[in-house]
Amino acid sequence: MAYYVYWSKCENFNQKDFNHKEAENVGLLLMGLGIKEIKKSYIKEIVFRYIYLQKVAYHRPDTFNTPAAATKLFNQYIGLDTNGVNITRNKFISNMARALERDVEYNMNWKQFHRVEQPKETRV
Repeated sequence: MAYYVYWSKCENFNQKDFNHKEAENVGLLLMGLGIKEIKKSYIKEIVFRYIYLQKVAYHRPDTFNTPAAATKLFNQYIGLDTNGVNITRNKFISNMARALERDVEYNMNWKQFHRVEQPKETRV
């Protein structure tokens, strides 16, 4: 099924400085967060999930990894809608834990079967 992002419902869509590319990226981000649309009442949950995802999955600094910066970003696109589905916070965290488990297991298996033999130390 195709994933659609409807940014024409955003409050500031008719302004000249509306960034369509960033709106599309935010819409795709919503798919990973398990949120269907951005409403004022959802902002706190969206920011929580976004920062949780940054800390658990990416371990890298990001320009929007503070609650204030993330809130500012998502407030710009209130009204953005997608054809995705909403999932509960419990399901979101469960999905993140399962993905982390798979990553750890993959790394363990890869290192076990692709081990490079280290030369033995020679004593002088």
